Order: sequence, then structure tokens, then C-alpha cells
Amino acid sequence: MTIPRPILPALLLILAYGAAASLALALTRFDGGVAFLWVASAMLIADLMVRPRAQWPAVIAGCAVASMLATGFFGFGWIAAAPFAVVNMVEAIIAASLFRRHHDPRDPLGSLSWVFHLVLCVGIVAPAISGALAAMIAAFNGAPLDENFLHFYAGHALGNITFTPIALIFANGGILAQLRKARGRAVSEGLGLLTLVAMVGVFVFGQQSLPLLFLPMLPVILVTFRVGPVGAALAVGLIALIGGGLTLAGSGAILLVSESLGPNLQFFQLYLAATVLSALPVAADLQNRNRLHRKIKLSEERYRLLAERSTDILLHLELDGRIRYVSPSMRQIGGHDPAALVGRNSLVLVAPEHIEPIKAAHMAVAGSAGETHRYEYLGLIADGPMRWSETHSRAIIDENGEVESILSIARDISERKAIEQ
Repeated sequence: MTIPRPILPALLLILAYGAAASLALALTRFDGGVAFLWVASAMLIADLMVRPRAQWPAVIAGCAVASMLATGFFGFGWIAAAPFAVVNMVEAIIAASLFRRHHDPRDPLGSLSWVFHLVLCVGIVAPAISGALAAMIAAFNGAPLDENFLHFYAGHALGNITFTPIALIFANGGILAQLRKARGRAVSEGLGLLTLVAMVGVFVFGQQSLPLLFLPMLPVILVTFRVGPVGAALAVGLIALIGGGLTLAGSGAILLVSESLGPNLQFFQLYLAATVLSALPVAADLQNRNRLHRKIKLSEERYRLLAERSTDILLHLELDGRIRYVSPSMRQIGGHDPAALVGRNSLVLVAPEHIEPIKAAHMAVAGSAGETHRYEYLGLIADGPMRWSETHSRAIIDENGEVESILSIARDISERKAIEQ
């Protein structure tokens, strides 16, 4: 029997959720309390963020069953299984719903604001609510209320912050999309950098004589710069697998923190969250800059196409009047070589008797950002009589709100002037 394609991702999510929850309860639950590490909620939150709301009930119901089985077999037992499943589902619903109100989850790491709201929703608000509920359930089972709240909140908050961005990139198909677009050299570079991350991770977490936890951050940031958000997610995932596995096996620099495995695991999760919060904002800022660069490049090409085909003359001027750029139409209308004019003062194109008015107009444009100024003057033609020009000028503002240059469009109005006279 073939499983329909829309159902298959949901089934895989439910199985992965159940496996992650079972492993967390079986390996990181100490003294009869809640699990110290929790990754399952991050997978469900990421899925709900990108899944249509109409499909939520089936996925939530499936994950709730998986949660009950994990709690029944490895956690507080079958009596607490249903209440804990409700708590876990409530956490995922709150986190996904809050985040979808403010940002588009289909654009992972789109901005620093995106990262901030993700941390707020999945790492602070949702686990605080579910932690309070879970601690009360644990208290009914004889476990300390305050201690279990802290363990539950820390495990879920740190797990959500660390793994939700990674799961979200997977859920959006970002990794597969980047692999499809990648070509020879880029693939080799990415694989080489990820291999470096793995090697550093094995070295740091394979010994416990030196506190070298800062070391994996260097290749992770390098991968972030060179590969982007997908690279950052894969690098953090490698550190999580290598560091988590070796820590559970009783090895690694994390063991320098405490002699007890529980606090060591929570510190490891804090370490992973710190790594994510160091790398992902960088990835978000780089992605935003790349998006702006593409927009600027497109705008430049449009501007160049218009400039090269226009019968008007476009001039880009420094604040002191020097020419940065002049369109090719200058050759046809004014008889001047556009390339020869770059770097010269634009006043060389103005009749002597109009130089002072043009200087005053230039200063007025530079002093009134956001306004377009119109003025007329006699222009000098390279091989011919002077001709009247009408110019519209506007100041260009930089990222700090300061005027950095002036853009002008000049048009020959000699025929109109002749009619007026």
C-alpha cells in the first residue's frame, strides 16, 4: 500500500517526535523528574509554523499520542501521560501561533527582528506557560514543584531556541533547495567547512582536560559567513550530535562543569543555545544584506537601461559639483564625451553668465532633502551654439539620513525658449 504524499511528511514528523521524546525521557531524566533535554517540541513548532492551520488537528493529535507513549514508557507513567501530552501540545500551539502573527515562517532568518521574535515566542513565552503546567503535574506525582519547573523550562526553552530554526529550515525545504542550486566549487567549500566543524567538535568534546568550548564557535561562524543560514543550521546540528553524543558517553569538555550528568546536559544545551544565538543573527543580517544587494543591483540595472535609452541627460553629482556619472545621451545632445566628463565639475557645462545661479540652485538642492528642484540655464555645447536646458535635481540620502550626492535630469528646451521669445 502506497502512502499518499501529503500524509507522509506528517507521519514522519510524528515518528520523529515520538523518537525524540522517548530518547529525551530515557536518557536525560534523573531523580524521577522531567527530562533535562527536550528537542521534540522544536520539530513540532517548526512544522506548525509552515503547515496550513486546517491540517494542524491531525498532526497535533498524532504527536500527542506519541508524547503519551513516550511518557508512559519512559516518563512519569500512564496516569501522567495524557496531561503531559496536553502540556507539550499547548506549548507548540502557543509558540507557532504567536510567531505566525508577526513574521512569515517561510522566510527563515529574514531579519534580526525575525530572530528576536523567534526567541521570544519559542524560548520565553511558550515554555514558561507549559513549564508551569508541567511542574504542577509533576508535583501531583510527588516531584518538587520549583525544581521541575526550572528543569522543564530550561530544557524546553533551550531546546526550542537551539533546534526550531534548524527544523524550520528543513520544513521549508531550504537545505534541499540550496543543495539543488549549489554548484561544484560551492559544494566542495561547504562540505570542507562542515568537515572542519565536525573535526573541531570531535577534538573539543573528545577530551576533558582543557576548557576549549569556545573553539567550535570559530568554524561555525565561518560556515555562517560562507554558506549562509543553511550552513549555520547544519554546523549547529553537527555540534549538537557530536557534543551531545560524547557528553552522554561520559566524555568532553562539558564534564569539567560538574560531576553530575544532569547539570552537564543542561549546560551543554545552554552552550548550544548560545552558539545558535551567536551564529543565527549573523546569518539573518547577511541574508538581509544579500536581499538588499539584489534589490540594489536590480535597481541599478533598471536605472542604467533607462539612462542609456533616454533622450534626456542624467547626471550623478558629488556635493561639490564633480560628476560621478553622465548618461550616454550627453554625446548626442551636448557633443561631450561622457567618460571624459567624469571627475570634472559640472559647471564646465554651464554658460559663464549662469554659473552663479546654478551654484545657488545646487546648494538649495543639497540643503532640502526630499524635494525636487527645477531650474533653467544656458548650457555649453562642445561644437555649436549654447542651448537652453531645463534641469530637475534631487538630493540622494545615505543610510544615516545625510545628503551624499545629487541626481539631475537635464532636457534641451531650446525650441520652447525660441517660441516663448
